[in-house]
Amino acid sequence: MKLHALRSAAALLSMLLLAAPLAPALAAPPGLKSGTDYVPIDKGEALDPQPGKVEVVEFFNYACPACNSFNPTFQAWKKKLAADVHVVYAPLDFRPDFVQYARAFYAAEQFGLVEKTHDAVYAGVHEKHTLPGEGYKPDEAKIAAFYAGYGANPTEFQAAMDSFTVNAKIAKARQYAQQCRVMSTPSLVINGRYLVKGKDWDEILKNADTLIAYERKR
Repeated sequence: MKLHALRSAAALLSMLLLAAPLAPALAAPPGLKSGTDYVPIDKGEALDPQPGKVEVVEFFNYACPACNSFNPTFQAWKKKLAADVHVVYAPLDFRPDFVQYARAFYAAEQFGLVEKTHDAVYAGVHEKHTLPGEGYKPDEAKIAAFYAGYGANPTEFQAAMDSFTVNAKIAKARQYAQQCRVMSTPSLVINGRYLVKGKDWDEILKNADTLIAYERKR
């Protein structure tokens, strides 16, 4: 009797699963083509959710030449965003010469120096060449000395770069990038649901605007 009851329960469960409706696919925003203008992220969630706000995550690294090229356009676009758009920076460390700058970003965040130094770090790496660039040997002491010029204690800054808190944030950004199917920097993700695509910086940001507006109405 017990075996018969178990078989009956299993059969009922199978029927219920077959009858259950499939989860709806992520809706396509009007005017955009999936795979060309964006990549949908299944079961996506925001990295740093804020009530009533649409999140834009920029995956980047200061040593990345493409990120340096994108940054002026992105910053100009960012200044025009509505108050209900929340921009989050997520530095990635998938290359040896990227690691030190991912750590530096989160250390700068602890010291409240990101807004003051964000553009300056790019300039130090790619224009002035006062900071180690792509392919160069990591030099955390030189980076800490750079931030000392903005008020940080270099010893404390370098310690923060190697801290548990920074390690945890780097791991979180890395995991989120994998979840969002990010393969390169720079990349933008809207509300954890759409990885933005486009043939150039202007088109990427235009598509981002459309996705932000779509998420705002959702």
